[in-house]
Amino acid sequence: MTDGLKDEYNEASAAAYLHISAKTLSRYRKMGRIGHHRSPGGRVSYTLDQLVDFQLSTRIAPGNSSAAAA
Repeated sequence: MTDGLKDEYNEASAAAYLHISAKTLSRYRKMGRIGHHRSPGGRVSYTLDQLVDFQLSTRIAPGNSSAAAA
């Protein structure tokens, strides 16, 4: 691809894409917070769609941050 995005990411590259540690990503995966694929050999991979879905699911709606401070 010419935009620098891949179709599948391993644990380390997915964590780098999300700006979190690989350990945190692994914990989120085990908690079921992020979708993933596992190869027959046991390797974990993530699609770009799964990473974007995770990013969108962790966003805080505008205006909700002031309610937490009150």
